[in-house]
Parts: sequence; structure tokens; C-alpha cells
Amino acid sequence: MNPEHQNHVRELEKKITALSDALAHLGKGTSQQELLKIIRFPGYTTPAEFLFNMAILDAMQTQAVLLDKMGQDLLAGARKVVQGGAAENT
Repeated sequence: MNPEHQNHVRELEKKITALSDALAHLGKGTSQQELLKIIRFPGYTTPAEFLFNMAILDAMQTQAVLLDKMGQDLLAGARKVVQGGAAENT
């Protein structure tokens, strides 16, 4: 492995690990669990606050689904690179 490739691998490892850690933390859903407790208080939302909360929650859900798809697509692409490289080296 040449030095430039080793450097690229190290940088990618850092990014992948940081993203994995962030997703693991995000997956705990602790903020949403706290929110589930708060919304039960009487008078929590006016009709406007309800709409605002619904819009944010819908956007967050959409982003979570897209983030999952992006991760799957990235992995599929990486697998194709490795498969293509193996075919070229034979």
C-alpha cells in the first residue's frame, strides 16, 4: 500500500468512525423520549405550535430515512469498487 493510499484510508477511517458514533448516539432517541414526556403537559401546544412540531418531526423522519438510504448506497458502491478491482486484478 503506497503512502498516499494509507493516508486516504486513515482519513476515511476517521470519518466513518465519527459518523458511526454520531449515528449510534442519534439512534438512542433520548431527545425524543424526553419530548414524549413533555408533550403530555396540559396546554403544551397551541394549534400553531402543533403545526410547527409536526413539520419538524416530518422533516426529521424524512432525513433519517434518506440518511439510511445514503448509507446503504455508499456501502453498495464500495462493494462494487472492490468487486471491480478484484476483477481487474485477475
